[in-house]
Amino acid sequence: MSLIPNSWRWQQLKLAITCFLCLIPIIFFFLFNFYLSLIFIILWSIFIIKNAYFLPSNLSILYARFFFEYLFETPQLLSQLRPLGLDLFNTQLNNYSVAYKEYENKYMKTQLHYLQSFKNKKMSVNERESYEVMEYFMNINAKRENSNEFSYHGYLINQKMGAQLEIISTITKFHRILKLNDAEAYLIRVQRISNAFDQFIEQQIERRRRNIQTPRFILQKAITGLEAFREQLKNEPDQSPLVIAFINKLNDKICSKEKQNDLINRLLQILKINVSPAYDRLLNILYEDLSNAKTEHGVWKLPNGDKYYQLCLEYHTTTTMSAENIHELGKKHVERIQNEMRNILKEKQIETWHDFRTSIISFEHNIDQKYENIEENRTKIMDDYTKIIENIDNEMHKYFSSACRPAKKCVVERVPQIKEASSPLAYYYPESLDGKTPGTFYVNLRNIDEIIKFKMNTIAYHEAVPGHHFQMSIAQSLKHLPVFRREIPFTAYAEGWALYTEQLAAEEGFHQSWYSYLGYLDYQLLRSCRLVVDTGIHWKRWSREQTIDYMTENTCMNKEDIITEVERYFINPGQACSYMIGCQTILSLREKAQLALGDKFDLKKFHDAVLLHGSLPLNVLENIIDEYIKEQRKDM
Repeated sequence: MSLIPNSWRWQQLKLAITCFLCLIPIIFFFLFNFYLSLIFIILWSIFIIKNAYFLPSNLSILYARFFFEYLFETPQLLSQLRPLGLDLFNTQLNNYSVAYKEYENKYMKTQLHYLQSFKNKKMSVNERESYEVMEYFMNINAKRENSNEFSYHGYLINQKMGAQLEIISTITKFHRILKLNDAEAYLIRVQRISNAFDQFIEQQIERRRRNIQTPRFILQKAITGLEAFREQLKNEPDQSPLVIAFINKLNDKICSKEKQNDLINRLLQILKINVSPAYDRLLNILYEDLSNAKTEHGVWKLPNGDKYYQLCLEYHTTTTMSAENIHELGKKHVERIQNEMRNILKEKQIETWHDFRTSIISFEHNIDQKYENIEENRTKIMDDYTKIIENIDNEMHKYFSSACRPAKKCVVERVPQIKEASSPLAYYYPESLDGKTPGTFYVNLRNIDEIIKFKMNTIAYHEAVPGHHFQMSIAQSLKHLPVFRREIPFTAYAEGWALYTEQLAAEEGFHQSWYSYLGYLDYQLLRSCRLVVDTGIHWKRWSREQTIDYMTENTCMNKEDIITEVERYFINPGQACSYMIGCQTILSLREKAQLALGDKFDLKKFHDAVLLHGSLPLNVLENIIDEYIKEQRKDM
């Protein structure tokens, strides 16, 4: 039996813990004078309550409280990270209600106010650094996602990363079943999908009230996905990912075959009575929204959309660059990379060298660059990715100190099949906090024809070694930093680092063929185009068709992939700009250090300075590199 009642969320548990801590000193009544004990209990209770609910005594308590409350308030994230190996609140889903969203907004502003009350206090260099990181994170969220003005500007229901998909993914992928109670928790969690979907409906109605309209194609594709899932629930419930995952998690050590069958039958009943009708209710409200959706617009069309987009850029790039400057920067890099591709093609005497797009696409269709579309090649693709990662990992001691090389290797796995249709070709997921789920490079094997051999190296370098796996694993290992510094996400830093490592690998000769090097340039070109089209959609008011046309003319992608990319930019404004902005910042800081230090410049020490402080806003990273240069120059 769980120590935490199934109906409890973090706020109830927090109150119980606070009351328990306040009552601990009651033992003093048996040891000391009554009045002295009473005074001590009152003072102790004030101390506990103040640190639990109000302005804490110091920054360390505030940091820990903010991070763990954020974690405990999001049970789906909690199931993924599993701090201390515990499956806490594993009967719960995230709270998507309008009331909770209002609470979140007030909470963020209150915590920011508490944080800023320490601003003028004396701090060490490391303490000041942590303060600046936390202040930036809280401040940008308070202005954007947790503001009353913009908290509903995001599209909750969408075909890429919508809440309706994340719930199913969390339950099927991350809900761990080690004992019978965990299996019972799984059933409760599935049953609560019904309540979560009602909260989605509540949010959609609130968006209507605020005149926030989802682009038509996003609604249409989200509806198509929901309809397919609903039809499976009604016609083939035993084939639902919720059932298949549950069956795969059960075994004879957990319970008998008879009990397993009973659990499965109960799950099927829950799907029929609770979950399937919830899909009907959500679809009905989305059908109404679709009938009123007339355009495929960027966020400029939302209330105060231009201001919102600038905040999105600031959130994702951690800079104050304007949309116009980002747009022009993208155009400059697009031209530079296309010219480099043409020069290579001309040097290799490719007849169509002047048309880089036609040349690259013809390479992609070369039989030597494809895997035969047979089932066993799915295993071979993962094996080949593993070899690519092992090969570069064996050489990383030349470029990274031991402090910046993860102790644990990166694991290669297939993207869960339920997520394949809406997932990119590859992505990385960091190690769980308990260390039991390793850092994993996920490969999308929905269609073997999508895997192009000369592009595999760059994907592996970005997602695994020395990209995301190095950066995120090292961040988690920095035990001297406050825990939030090891986990907090800054997109420009994380994606900028991964893109920087693509260039590092190219500079250091890890592409053993010019085909592979062209694959690297192809991905560089995509990230540059993203600067142009993201700002084009949301700032310059480009249409969906205009954006697709630009990508068709300026990248080597096929039409289907371009549409997938463009739809992602509509859903998540500003995020696509983070890659190149972050990369260019790291490269400019490296150049700055090289110019300042000359022959004394050590690439390993530069990488130490970048990686050994956790994920950072770029302005904080710039300050750290300035300090690194200053320290290195002392010995010159």
